Amino acid sequence: MRDQGFIWVVDADISSFFDEVDHDLLMDAVRELVSDPMIRKLINRWLRADVKEGDRYFRLDKGVPQGSPISPMLANLYLDRLDEAILAEQLRIVRFADDFLILCRDRKQAEKALDFTAEVLETLRLELNRQKTEIKDFNRGFRFLGVEFVRTLILKAKHPEIKPEFIDTQTLALIPSQKEKSCPAAPLPETTMAMALSEAGLKPDDFPDQVEQVMETPPPDPEEPMKKVVDHDPRLRTLYILEHGYVLGKESERFTISRGSKVVQRVPAIKVDQIMIFGNAQITTQAMHFCILSKIPVFLLNGQGKYYGVIDGFDTDPVLLHRDQFARAADPTFCLGISRDFIRGKIKNSIGLLRRYIKNRNLTSLQPAVTELQKIDTRIENTTDLNQLRGLEGNGARIYFAAFGRVLDPDWGFNGREKQPPGDPVNSMLSYGYTLLFYNLYSFVRARGLNPHIGLLHAVRSGHPALVSDIIEEFRSIVVDAVVFNLVFNRRVTPADFTLPERPGQGCLLSDQARKLFIAEMEKKMNSPITHPHSGLKLDYRRCLEHQIASLAAVIQGREERYHPLVLR
Repeated sequence: MRDQGFIWVVDADISSFFDEVDHDLLMDAVRELVSDPMIRKLINRWLRADVKEGDRYFRLDKGVPQGSPISPMLANLYLDRLDEAILAEQLRIVRFADDFLILCRDRKQAEKALDFTAEVLETLRLELNRQKTEIKDFNRGFRFLGVEFVRTLILKAKHPEIKPEFIDTQTLALIPSQKEKSCPAAPLPETTMAMALSEAGLKPDDFPDQVEQVMETPPPDPEEPMKKVVDHDPRLRTLYILEHGYVLGKESERFTISRGSKVVQRVPAIKVDQIMIFGNAQITTQAMHFCILSKIPVFLLNGQGKYYGVIDGFDTDPVLLHRDQFARAADPTFCLGISRDFIRGKIKNSIGLLRRYIKNRNLTSLQPAVTELQKIDTRIENTTDLNQLRGLEGNGARIYFAAFGRVLDPDWGFNGREKQPPGDPVNSMLSYGYTLLFYNLYSFVRARGLNPHIGLLHAVRSGHPALVSDIIEEFRSIVVDAVVFNLVFNRRVTPADFTLPERPGQGCLLSDQARKLFIAEMEKKMNSPITHPHSGLKLDYRRCLEHQIASLAAVIQGREERYHPLVLR
């Protein structure tokens, strides 16, 4: 590989790798390879075996047991996604267990490879040991698995590696030699490789440093047909395909985006958790097969965000959780209690957003709506059936949106919530935003093993993911409404960015530019950090979605007593 031009090296180390392996992710990888449930059960028991440390016994909740005969195999399986992701970036990786090198053509590529590796490891719930991870090159030399490499020379290391941060080489160089005290000492070699060369009577300059470049790195294509996520690694990374005429395909471990015969972009599959295809774009059979096997849902929507369907594999693993869901859904007392929590979260967060605009924009005319919503909030606990609770929720929504209608400029034409179809720009953005939020939640519900169609608040009907409709309520105002009204009040979009309906039954449509801006703002919102009010954890909104769904699953299974909605203060 060196002779092919890969002369820069990311010498990487994973922090406490064997202690940090996530059991759920590892078992997902095992399930892809092992069909026998008894073998999978045995591996799972191996992972969670009791460990004795002195007189103390404990059970591992993560990590692979040191000394277990299958631990090396499981460790390699766990890092297989890292190998594939690095190779998909047209780089080269040499790995032994958790020690690995990534070989690159230049330093800039090595720096990007280092950042990319950190991203991939985060998806595996691991992190780089920054103190032991360095960028090196063949000219200066580096060590890997007890072997020193410098230019074209390979030597077995005879000395422990010297770290300059712990040894002051300038001070040591002043110490006279024990054999020749009369002669000034030569400077201490800075690396183990230099020490080995010195003992052999050689210098690095004795070796050639010309490397033949047999492959050139292709320049990046400036055309970008989609909006991708974002500044850091979010919990659920979404690939949006917004342009008509593009085709989503697959090659190796990468998705390709093509127009005609030209591939305009390649995206490593390791960086994609779900895909949303809008309008007249296509997906190949190979890409569909890969997404189903990799549990990457593909949502198909029209250009305005109307849902058509989802490409998603049917998973029978969480059948016991589904059984518990059906039992809970058949219990009126349970459904009423948890539905109160859903609606309480929605009402309180609606009040919170209104108060924010009262404070920040001095919109005191919103105060009567706050007062009315507070009255509804006090009545929620005394509801005796779901229909009464749904009535309170509907009345609260009318009060809330009517209040915003009174303070928005008349040119927006917003007088309250209109859904099917949305007849004005504000309603168009609200519907579009709720669609994006809905299918983010859908992916998390499926990933957690819940059946999205078994609702607790919303009635079960064919083809409707009722449980997702339940959970979305507490997030509507703090995610979607906050983005929409921010764009409107700050005039970052205007009514001119929309196509108004020409006849009854038509909807108001976003322009291509407005749609891209809106998606960008939604992603920015979803990735922004907050402190979860119940757990105290520092999370972004996407991780809050996942946190709430995990809490709901725990309540359904009886592992937690009460569901606490996400209410921002």
